[in-house]
Amino acid sequence: MFCIAAFIVFAVLAIFSATFRPFAAKAWHCVIRRISFRPCDIDFSEELKGKIVGKLFRYSPAAAGFVDRWMEVFSTIFVVLSVWSLLYVASSGLYLYVYGTCNPGNVESCTLSGDACGVNQTQISFVSAVKTGQLGTWAAGPFTRVYEAVIRVPDRLKSWEAEKYLAPEASYYRPFDPKKPVAIEIIDPGCRFCKKLTGNLERSGITERYNLSYLLYPIPVENDYKFPNSLLMARYIEAAKNMQPANGTSPLPADWQLIKKIFADPATGIDLQTKFNIGFSSAEAEDQLKVLLKEIGFTDSQILLVAEKADSPVTLAQIKKEQAIVENEVRTIKIPTLLISGRRFDQVVSEEKLREF
Repeated sequence: MFCIAAFIVFAVLAIFSATFRPFAAKAWHCVIRRISFRPCDIDFSEELKGKIVGKLFRYSPAAAGFVDRWMEVFSTIFVVLSVWSLLYVASSGLYLYVYGTCNPGNVESCTLSGDACGVNQTQISFVSAVKTGQLGTWAAGPFTRVYEAVIRVPDRLKSWEAEKYLAPEASYYRPFDPKKPVAIEIIDPGCRFCKKLTGNLERSGITERYNLSYLLYPIPVENDYKFPNSLLMARYIEAAKNMQPANGTSPLPADWQLIKKIFADPATGIDLQTKFNIGFSSAEAEDQLKVLLKEIGFTDSQILLVAEKADSPVTLAQIKKEQAIVENEVRTIKIPTLLISGRRFDQVVSEEKLREF
């Protein structure tokens, strides 16, 4: 192991200084002998070890003796840590290429992830694995995650035709025009980055140049949702599809109007989306959604009908179908996701970039 450790060190140093290249070459010769089950070159090992111990002996004979005795152990630990570091960096690079984040288990912890809400993958901790007798699952976790990333590499190379991923009952920002291409945004009503992307799509003119649709995906977390009122908002948005407000004046479909109301920025104070996330109870959130429906132009009887539809199993089933598309076909772990012009973006896309489409 000492020769292998020496090769790692000198190989790195040789990049910056030619002085260390002869040592790197000697160490590599020793490594080749080791991996071919032959003894290491004793002259090189003893020469290098003698130099290290000799220099240390000038300052502390006791420390020199300790290092001389445990040199092989230290070398083994160093090699193991070096290999582990290399694998960690390689896997992080793979995750960054495939998922757009270096940590798929916690998207927000990676500074390279861009503006997105993470659909975090479940990873069992060592303590939980010990308590539940799942040490095998815990140990296999890193290999499983790498395997899952590898099989998703083709996803980064394919052409994403948005029309293949439309919701069963697709709703478009403008009346559908067969002459225009289709674009889809995958959103969680509680995710602030979904709000940002939707605003960029409007300001960049995508809503005019494309048949823009959406998939609702309240981000699940164990037995709940990442944002407490996401599912409730999604139910009301889904229930408002294909309904025409009796007193409405906007040309936009009712569900899109409701999305815009939820994502709107107030002139002063806290925005409504934040209130839904951290300020409203479920009852208060539902009351606020009814207020928004009233503002859109729904009558009291229509609001009652939307509320009944939102609470029905049919509406929940529709949302589950959209979730299935996201999880099984798009397979994103970052929200929002945008499918446009054959390309896929798993984060907020700037106005400037969107104007290119």
